[in-house]
Parts: sequence; C-alpha cells; structure tokens
Amino acid sequence: MLELYPEHRGKVQFLALLVPSRMEVEQYQNYLNELMGAAGQVNATYGDSVWEPVRVVVGENYPRAVAAMQLYDVLLVNSIADGMNLVAKEGPVVNQQQGVLVLSERTGVRQQLESGALIIPPLDVSSTANALHQALVMPAEERKEKADRLRSLIENEDIVDWLCNQLETIVKLGL
Repeated sequence: MLELYPEHRGKVQFLALLVPSRMEVEQYQNYLNELMGAAGQVNATYGDSVWEPVRVVVGENYPRAVAAMQLYDVLLVNSIADGMNLVAKEGPVVNQQQGVLVLSERTGVRQQLESGALIIPPLDVSSTANALHQALVMPAEERKEKADRLRSLIENEDIVDWLCNQLETIVKLGL
C-alpha cells in the first residue's frame, strides 16, 4: 500500500498484535521469524527515525487487544482458511472510530459480514493494498454506514442463529 499510495507514508501505522501458539513447532517458529523479518523490511524501506509503518507486538494481552479494537480506523482480518474469525465480529462491536473492516473472502464470517466490509482475496497483495487505501480514504458518512451495518449484523445474528443455520444446512444436505 505504501508503494502504491505514497500519500499514506508517515501518516498510518499497521499494528500487528500476534499471539503465537505452538511455538515448540519449528514451522510456527519459522513463520513468526518470517513475519518479523517482513515487518523489519517494510520499516527499513519506508520508515524513518520518527515513523515506523509496521509495529509488531508479540504476546497475549487482552486489555491491549480490546484497546486496539476500540481505536482502529481499519481492521484487516486476512485469514487464508478459517472456520470463523471472532476478531472480525469483536472489532466492529467495540470500535469507537467507525472503523472499516477489510475481510478475507475465505474467512468464515464473510457471508454474514460482507455487506458491511471490503472483501479481498487473502493472497492478493494488490487487492489488499487497494482495499486498505479505499478504507483509509472512505468518506465519513460511508464509514459510519458500514460500521453501523456491521454492528447490526453481528448483534442481530448471534450464536443461537448461527447454530440453527448450521443445523438447517445439515438437514437440507440430508446428513
């Protein structure tokens, strides 16, 4: 995004809150190292002594996570494969900034939330950059409309509705 839309340089920061699990598995360790290296590369390329474009925070800290969700302008939930990503629901409910949700098309909650989110293919870097830019420059009225829609979708379709929908699908499939 910083390459395609240089007007955001020095103005935005991507905060990645990582809660690693299964760190005894070598692949997980390697993945975390790759993420840290990529963040460092972006910071070295675009950052300066005052501005760090990517901030990676590793470790479980619930109050910090809730505070970040309350204050985001854009929430990127970019799952490659996921049954349901609760962050995509938690964020819009607690957000106080009319934040925009950018959501992977492969995230389990996509069907429920797509009318209030910007949907991206999870491995398409260009589409992700464009969606992040679109979210950042979105007019306030549209941001509010999307945020209100997300809250309504989430609050009006709870876990009981989800379970009933799952059971209806099973019945329809004859399983």
